[in-house]
Amino acid sequence: MHTRRLITFLLGAWYALTLGVAAFTSAGAAVAGRVSKAPPPEASRALWVVGEDMSSQLFLFVASEINRNALEYFGLVELALLFAMSTFLLIQNYSKAATVLAGILLLAALASHFLIVPQMVAQGRVLDFRAAGTMMPERANFSEIQYLFAGVILFRLLCGTWVGGLMLYRGPNSRIYRRQGQRDAVDDTKDSHVDR
Repeated sequence: MHTRRLITFLLGAWYALTLGVAAFTSAGAAVAGRVSKAPPPEASRALWVVGEDMSSQLFLFVASEINRNALEYFGLVELALLFAMSTFLLIQNYSKAATVLAGILLLAALASHFLIVPQMVAQGRVLDFRAAGTMMPERANFSEIQYLFAGVILFRLLCGTWVGGLMLYRGPNSRIYRRQGQRDAVDDTKDSHVDR
């Protein structure tokens, strides 16, 4: 498969995965809040027994757990895609700038998956079922971790956009084609089949 097409495919898959997980995690809390306020009739009686506050916390806890698991699985798939893209760029020697950016992207994903996400998950579980006005230092720390996580995601998106721009800028006539001496026969006036 053509180098540019494969890199573009991997980059597009990574973009789709990133945006899909972002939409999925942001929708989880909204769905949990909506269901807790208007539960189905079959569950209303059981939820009435535990109370509205506790049922809301239960729904939010389930949504948070789903989001945490989604982030952990997303991190593994993201690492696989970025590793494949970085390795292919390095082996094919397609573009030094794109290879360096892909390496930075992979390092940022590694730091996010193995350093930031575990802290965010652990701190979030500490705050589960805690009243809004309690544990303020822990909540401030959790907010800082969330901002750091969002900043690293934005940085990765910028790096990915840059790699995509390099793929578009270089076009099909990349250095690997010039190195192999593959030229269009129409542009080579020495070829015997060209009409004179």
